[in-house]
Amino acid sequence: MSISLHQLNANLIYQLRGLPMGGAILHLCSHPDDEDVGMVAYLARKLGVRVVCWSATRGEGGQTRIGPYQGEALGIYRTWESQAAREIDGGEALFGPFVDFGFSKNGAEALDKWGRERLVREIVRAIRFVQPQIVIGRWSGTEHDGHGHHQAVGLATPEAFAAAGDPHKYPELREHGLVAWQPRKLYLSTMGDWQPGEEVEFGKIIPAFERAGVVRLNTGEFDAMAGRTYQEQAWIAFNSHRSQAMGFSPEMGDFYYYYTLHTSLVSTSERETDLYDGLDATLTGLTEYPGDGSDFLNHYLAQIKAQAAAALASYRPDAPTEAVTPLLEGLTLLRECQAALADRPGNDEARQALHHYLDRKIVAFETAAAQCLGLRLECLTDDAHITPGQSFQLSARLWGQGHPAVVDRIDFSPCLPEGWRVQKTASSHSDKAYAQAEYQVTAAETAQLVCPYWLREATDRYHYRWPTGGSAGGPFEPPLVEIACQVTLGRHRLHLRQPALLREGFAGGFRELPMAVIPPISLHPESRRLMLQATDAVQRFTLKLVVRSNTETTGATGVLRVNHPAGWRVEPQQIDLALGPVGDARTAQFEVTIPAGVRPGQYPLRYIVKSGGRDYDVVLEPVRLGAPGLPYLPDGATCIKEAFITKPAEVTIQIIDIKFMPDLKYAYIVGAGNKVMPALSHFNLNFHPITDEELDFIDLSQFDAVVVGPNAYLVRDNLRKNGARLLNYVEQGGTLIVQYQAYGYQDGDFAPYPFRYHQPHDRVTYEDAPVTLLSPRHPLVNLPNKITADDFDDWVIERGLYFFGEWDQRYEPILACHDPGEEAKRGGMLVAGYGRGTYVYAAYSFFRQLPAGVPGAFRLFANLLSLSAARILKRTTLLKDVSIFAFMDEAQLRAVAQIMTERWLEPGTWLGHEGAVEDDMYIITQGEVEIIRESNANQVVVVAQPGEIIGEMEVLGHIPRAAAMRAKGQVHLLVISGADFRALLHTYPTMSERVIQMLVDKMVVTARENRAVFDRLD
Repeated sequence: MSISLHQLNANLIYQLRGLPMGGAILHLCSHPDDEDVGMVAYLARKLGVRVVCWSATRGEGGQTRIGPYQGEALGIYRTWESQAAREIDGGEALFGPFVDFGFSKNGAEALDKWGRERLVREIVRAIRFVQPQIVIGRWSGTEHDGHGHHQAVGLATPEAFAAAGDPHKYPELREHGLVAWQPRKLYLSTMGDWQPGEEVEFGKIIPAFERAGVVRLNTGEFDAMAGRTYQEQAWIAFNSHRSQAMGFSPEMGDFYYYYTLHTSLVSTSERETDLYDGLDATLTGLTEYPGDGSDFLNHYLAQIKAQAAAALASYRPDAPTEAVTPLLEGLTLLRECQAALADRPGNDEARQALHHYLDRKIVAFETAAAQCLGLRLECLTDDAHITPGQSFQLSARLWGQGHPAVVDRIDFSPCLPEGWRVQKTASSHSDKAYAQAEYQVTAAETAQLVCPYWLREATDRYHYRWPTGGSAGGPFEPPLVEIACQVTLGRHRLHLRQPALLREGFAGGFRELPMAVIPPISLHPESRRLMLQATDAVQRFTLKLVVRSNTETTGATGVLRVNHPAGWRVEPQQIDLALGPVGDARTAQFEVTIPAGVRPGQYPLRYIVKSGGRDYDVVLEPVRLGAPGLPYLPDGATCIKEAFITKPAEVTIQIIDIKFMPDLKYAYIVGAGNKVMPALSHFNLNFHPITDEELDFIDLSQFDAVVVGPNAYLVRDNLRKNGARLLNYVEQGGTLIVQYQAYGYQDGDFAPYPFRYHQPHDRVTYEDAPVTLLSPRHPLVNLPNKITADDFDDWVIERGLYFFGEWDQRYEPILACHDPGEEAKRGGMLVAGYGRGTYVYAAYSFFRQLPAGVPGAFRLFANLLSLSAARILKRTTLLKDVSIFAFMDEAQLRAVAQIMTERWLEPGTWLGHEGAVEDDMYIITQGEVEIIRESNANQVVVVAQPGEIIGEMEVLGHIPRAAAMRAKGQVHLLVISGADFRALLHTYPTMSERVIQMLVDKMVVTARENRAVFDRLD
């Protein structure tokens, strides 16, 4: 049971309450914020049982509402959040080795990627490690679970429950000390899935569950020790998941959870009233299993339980030593029982299982006894960051917190990694501690650099590679350096351990950081990925990085070089480094020459610095947690928690076969996360990031395209206020590219035409889902890059999310894809003409693909950026085939194309009436238009086809319409205002002369045609 370091005495009563208990609970989840948190607090705090929350993933595939972290870094951050929650609700956190690969619609996808057998085995591992009496599955394995990760864990849970007690299943776990263990009951939660912000009622009586086979817990009971109900404590704990925007107000009153009994290996009442119906939840419950009814074992366990109960009964906050004697007696009995079991005949599997169980109980008794005695072990170091071969000071102290205890002997022992050296030094004994010891420790030259254990090796995409040691599954690895202390009190002894910490204050708080081994010189590349266009010419670029000293006093020296592909040239070949003490830094740069004709692909350049006889070729990426309430992101001096991800010091040069339309200017409106802009920066595009202040006044017409970042309309209030400005920009000829936006986007007038999201929103989670080009001739998939199926290879995590579900016909879908078993999703890439400009909704996940360096995503995005130029190019090509424009040069055609607007007509819509004076001419691009003589009983004279211009004579001649025009079916038109066209004629005088000549010629032709008609009539 986790005990908050900030409330040791307040939590001691909970610790004592748990000593006589044996019926542990394992709660199986998929993500760190899945847990039925009220159940955890209720069982851990009220009953004192050990409750362990196992999460298959660390939630790294989710999106964060705070801070910059994503992916692996977010997984670390959410691990900290889980630990913080468990400190409050009394549970423990445990994790599986599965990568959170993003949202999944069904369990089949998750089982396919994680592997069903592997998932079952890892749940078995968790069961054998925790040794629970009861397993509570958070998920049922049905559609009611929502997320496919949830369904996968729900599907695997019953299978793992049955396999955990079979010693023939997963024998490899036995090699790590995880012997067979069979829980007695399996319950499944009925909570189902929900999302923060959804309107969901929790904790109510549900009549359908008031029946046999379902257990109801009321977590609204009052906990006198905390002064709050268990559910109040639970919500406070749950709010620790800040990155997932959890925010629940703790309120008093009844609160109900329901659990269905899936499997029971014991007899129970027809209508159970608690989870332990039919079970002995105390230590003597081990007698039946795994003790197989042993009277010998029951004799010991009954005595131990009695001593634990006596300790709880005799404990007083003002006189905690009253509880010490029964605690020490119980501890002695535990050790005697464990030793006696080793010599007794019987089932070896059961004997080992009991041995491991009693090991944990011994530690619990020792911890409680030490706290009641007022003993507190401390291990402090003078530096949290050390380098291989560095020496540092270690101070061990055993304090007595005002409660006199008879201590006969105290023995300290540093616990160090293999190869480290330690020498005891003189201590001054100036502190009022029971005992203290000082040591000088020297790290091995080959000391392993810091990195969370599950990130030390590259993943195989869906699984982390774990070490074989005992740390697998824990939130983090065991401390690098610890102090062990044996306290002898007469015939009793206590074994205490404490990690080495750096304790220091800073403005806004204090912190205790564990030790970490870092390189003597750290490398900080300017960029980890550099994108270049493929070319037949030689290419040159500059690599820059910062090198920083991490040594405390002597400074650091080294030689820096770059490993590169054969045929490439890097100058200089090496750089000699001489840096001062910690923090001293310099910028280094190399000039890289790529030979002509290098094919598209990825090419690694790896930095290596040789220092102290050892090569270092890694980058340490820090992940930091700040103190609550501080208004700024934490740095190395102000964080209260810190971890480093070790990654190769490598710059990936990605050469892409890509083209961009030249001489275009763009704006970018940053949304949630800002990794798209940095990814595009490698191509030297002319981008301007628009600030909130600029949204009010900046001249948008200067930009050929404005790109809106993911969820920008949701996270930037000033963007919502200026939504009309952006649509006006489009109407006047601009191109607006909106990346995916969540549900709130449909509630504002931010898009030019109506649309709706489905709920749940359409998304495609299979990153390799086939993509269909719905409009293969559209510029978006042709200019300047020809998009093919190959451009959708190697995408990551997903295709896209928040696709439009329903939309106005004026939106044109360009792409379609779908997950297996679903209908095609066509709302992920939609283009609409609006006024003179173009609106695009692009829900394909460029925010993931571009930072990941997916070539096809870059090519498609380049086409999006080029739509303004492509639109003009398409229109000029069309104009060349229209008689009155065919004579124009390119500049004149572009000028005409820029004044065009688009219009959609429903069947039967009248464009104009005979005799009316109107000022628009039309070019038909889709559909047909009937030319009608209204004066002759609405006679259809002719049907105009796509590519034809209509209404031009009347507009240019300032004369009434000779005939009416009506849409025959749905029609798409390009519209040219007469006023705008006449303004162009003033700008281009030669154009005016040619147009007059074209009109005269057309009038002559028309006159001849009319004369021929009259002759036939005569």
